[in-house]
Amino acid sequence: MATPYQGEVQSPVATPTYRYSNLAAENIQRQSQSNDVPVDVFVRGSLMDRGIRAVEMADSGKVERSKHFKGRLRRWPGLLLLVLLAGAAVFLVVRYGIMTHESSQDRAAEYEARKFNATKIADGKKDTQKDLTDDGVVGNPAHYPKRACEMPNYLSKNGQIVAVSTNGTEVPLKIKGINWFGMETGQAIPFGLWGNADNGTTAYQIASFLARNKFNAVRLPLMAAWILENKEPNTALLNKGENQAINGTNYMSLLQSIVKALQYRDIGILLSMHTLTYNDNGMLWYNDAVSEENFLEAIDILTKNLCNNDYWNIMGIDLKNEPYKGTWGDGGPTDFHAGAQRIANRMLKGCPKWMGFVEGVNAQHTIVIDGEEFGYYDWYGGGLHGAKKLGMEFDIPNKVVWAPHYYTPAVYPQYYLYGGGKVAEDKSIQDYVELDDDTLRHRIKVTMDDMFGFLASETGPALLLGEFGGLYSHDKHPKKTTQRCTDFTIEIITKPGWAGGFAWSLNPESGYLYNPGDTYGGNNEFTEGLLTTDWLGVEKPFLDGMAAMDNMENLQPFPCFAPNDASSSSDS
Repeated sequence: MATPYQGEVQSPVATPTYRYSNLAAENIQRQSQSNDVPVDVFVRGSLMDRGIRAVEMADSGKVERSKHFKGRLRRWPGLLLLVLLAGAAVFLVVRYGIMTHESSQDRAAEYEARKFNATKIADGKKDTQKDLTDDGVVGNPAHYPKRACEMPNYLSKNGQIVAVSTNGTEVPLKIKGINWFGMETGQAIPFGLWGNADNGTTAYQIASFLARNKFNAVRLPLMAAWILENKEPNTALLNKGENQAINGTNYMSLLQSIVKALQYRDIGILLSMHTLTYNDNGMLWYNDAVSEENFLEAIDILTKNLCNNDYWNIMGIDLKNEPYKGTWGDGGPTDFHAGAQRIANRMLKGCPKWMGFVEGVNAQHTIVIDGEEFGYYDWYGGGLHGAKKLGMEFDIPNKVVWAPHYYTPAVYPQYYLYGGGKVAEDKSIQDYVELDDDTLRHRIKVTMDDMFGFLASETGPALLLGEFGGLYSHDKHPKKTTQRCTDFTIEIITKPGWAGGFAWSLNPESGYLYNPGDTYGGNNEFTEGLLTTDWLGVEKPFLDGMAAMDNMENLQPFPCFAPNDASSSSDS
């Protein structure tokens, strides 16, 4: 969607990472010394040598017996007791050292577990994979382990995305995706990574949460100006201690490390050319600050830095988000049909394995539904009417993915989504009438078909929604019209001929203007994301609604193909 609400984000205080060094238990060794039978202390050597006359002992006539030698015999038990006590002391010291070492390890493990759980997103589910441990630290690796995977050749055919290995193995993929924004804003960083004592989480926890809930792809909005500048992100929004593997040195290093964090859970990435500059969303793919050639240079930077086996989970680029001032096929400077081809072909020149995702433009239309005529505007990014007469081809076949947007009354209360009411000056619908399920479902389908649904096919290019949904759990319509619009949208995009879609959005900062249809939010936009405002909980109704996508055929993690000799040395 157009630039989401960017409320003031409180800069978190980064917290350090504590590590417990292992306490080495020293083994104390004691040598046993032999004790000979004591000799007479007066006998120091040969009597002849000293010239000392021996004293003759008088014979008392008394027979000496062993029991009379009490002094010598009683020294033995005392010495044995001393040895036993010393041995026991050694044993106790060693045992205490071992116990102290084990206790230290237990305390360290308990501390790491508490710290890990403090940033875990509470969805009530357990990870199916074992958490990554690096030097005793759980879920916060200094570097993600290098994986031996080749970048697939991503194709768009038979109504779905297909990952193809160099040996010809094909893995079809349906997309249950989510948008995670922030890099397209002035902050130049995905939101939520500030993890402090009160709120925020980590990239590792976000990836784990998505994998637990069967999200297999993330759409990452980007800014053209920041790509060109290699902007330094606002690292006040990054807890470096809790996100050790996230490199916030510059824009590209940040993007690369986010891709790898998601890659660890086999999550695919769609890069979205979302905004042009921090104060211009970009109603076209160029403006006064970013020329078309600048835009194409940004594409070159992405392919140069990301089109290799290290980033094998990137499937392609959404060529331009919501070019709502564009036209289709008129040959003029705003012709997005021609512009999309130029952008995609530039991308394919640098990375022939990626795909180009094409959105629609925006215009006014009329449609007759059950005998009633409605006037409507396309959703931004949703107008692909022109593709009926003029489709899309790139220099490499099977690389076009149709990626329009479709939304709900929370974004704009389209009149066809209600059974009546009066349109006010602020475009809200006063005294609105909510439709029953069957009627609302039908109207969503026919308007979607009019805009782009005619492109759904089990033999042609893939069709998915680059954005849909939005406000869900906090819908204030008595009959939940906004929520039901998302539910019925999911019913459509999970059918054969569709490849799924990317919900908007993970971020709780995402803003909406209307809730319900008769209430315009103005500057006090209504906000909601898949995660709660502290980034540590979930909007459960929203998450449960997304679970309706879980039964799509070919919904699976992105495949890691083992590289062969040729692909392992290739950057494309």
